[in-house]
Amino acid sequence: MPSNSHKNATFAMVAGLRDVLSGGAEMRVRDQHVREIRNRVTVLERPLDRCIITPKRNNNTFLTIAETFWVLAGRDDLEFLNHYSKNAQSFSDDGVTWHGAYGPRLRSWNKKVDQLKEVKDLLLNETLSRRAVMSLFDPGQDFRIDGKDIPCNNWLHWLIRENALHLNIAVRSNDVMWGFSGINTFEFSVLQEMMALWTAQPVGEASFFASSFHLYDRHYKVAPQIVSSFPGFTCYDFGIQAPKFSTRWDDFDRVLASWLKLEASIRKDPTQAISFDREIPDALLAQALSMLQIYNVHLKDNADKNLKRQLNGLIETDFATAAYEFIGRKQPEVFSEIPQQKIASFFDSYHSGRSPSFNAGISLPELVCSLHRRKDAAYADSWKKRGEQVSILANIARKVDRLGVLARTSTALAEESTLDTAIDLLVYAVKYCLFLLERCPGRAPSFLKSDAPTDYSDHTENFDQFIAGIPFTSGDLSERDPLIQKILSNFEELNEAATSGLEACAKLTMATALCGLAVNLVVTVAAAEPLVVHDMWDRESRG
Repeated sequence: MPSNSHKNATFAMVAGLRDVLSGGAEMRVRDQHVREIRNRVTVLERPLDRCIITPKRNNNTFLTIAETFWVLAGRDDLEFLNHYSKNAQSFSDDGVTWHGAYGPRLRSWNKKVDQLKEVKDLLLNETLSRRAVMSLFDPGQDFRIDGKDIPCNNWLHWLIRENALHLNIAVRSNDVMWGFSGINTFEFSVLQEMMALWTAQPVGEASFFASSFHLYDRHYKVAPQIVSSFPGFTCYDFGIQAPKFSTRWDDFDRVLASWLKLEASIRKDPTQAISFDREIPDALLAQALSMLQIYNVHLKDNADKNLKRQLNGLIETDFATAAYEFIGRKQPEVFSEIPQQKIASFFDSYHSGRSPSFNAGISLPELVCSLHRRKDAAYADSWKKRGEQVSILANIARKVDRLGVLARTSTALAEESTLDTAIDLLVYAVKYCLFLLERCPGRAPSFLKSDAPTDYSDHTENFDQFIAGIPFTSGDLSERDPLIQKILSNFEELNEAATSGLEACAKLTMATALCGLAVNLVVTVAAAEPLVVHDMWDRESRG
């Protein structure tokens, strides 16, 4: 996985701001001061976690919804955008259209080619094709010195690999605030979800390749505030999900035309009662309209008492969460008695600044066993293949040494969390105990069934039985470093015993003690890092 891989757009935005602030080169471009990082690659593991809702960011999801569907409809007119964005006019050369609007280029290149259709057909015809390209930069009209709007996103490439549809976006110029996190991650995630449905593929990663990844000086003050106030979680960590797109390609333009008519209607009269899910039988499109209706009510009278009622009636999705956050900036009373329980839980943590406890319903023993089963299937007997000292103790030593570095320097590995290391240590310690039991005649393994299969260390059910017999008690972060010191000391004694040829039963006693210390470390770190536990549980649950 690339080092700039992030769970979703929110995490990627925070990391991008942090890196530009700390390492961006200062320069003046087109009479504006910027900080720039060249050749930035950003990978989103979950591009459908598209709504950016985090303190100080003040994102406008209503605008991103409006602009996204404006693009998908192939439009470039400002009459639509001006209603949702006070800044749209400033990017127009003629006051009527956007020269670089992506819509006409995607849906009617040179007034001939619908690139959505062509890519869909190409991938359906040849699943592993490397030719599924969409162009946004047009050499015939974009080499303009004085133009206000030249396409920043220039090239989209679609790849079906590892049974998923991945999207790669090449960007000449990517403003972290108004471009990358303001609209790009959102609009391309919607397009990726649609293309995935039309090509019968799951959604894969979205990768952004930005030649110039930058921040304008107008955002120098707020950017550090966004980074420092980021709580380390998003609404998606609470089980809140995005509404699903379900419209077939053959129906898409017809349904989109109906969507645009309904949008025009609610713009004229946002108070009218419309059942969007009945008019538009697509969760993503219907809930997008519900969002725009709320926004238009807000524009009409931002103190309208009906807003809270409308928010309370929204289906519990990321869209609804974003609507609460936006309206709540000026009307904090909307946060009282939120009926959508997951949204209420999210804002409880969001406003308190406390990391949520995700451990409810999560079994640490089950998580450890699940991780072991997956790795055991992948690595088989390689953990002991070359014997006790060359393989088994070497694997344990690697984890112990990483913990030692953490205790000395407080520096964890970027690619492996402290919880990963602690669980791996526990897994290897348990497997070592099972290995020693096979060489300890007369030592009755009370935690195993009487008919437990042998050799003990070759069977995952024996591992599961061992783990089931260990108490996973509560932990305390303050105990972490003392625990690591005990682990280091225990392992030195164990390693010396193995080197000196001590009998298996004596080593088993020491290895069992190591298991106990490793369990305590797992529980301690899990208590301090609930988000890491949640993410690991989520990955294992999804297979």
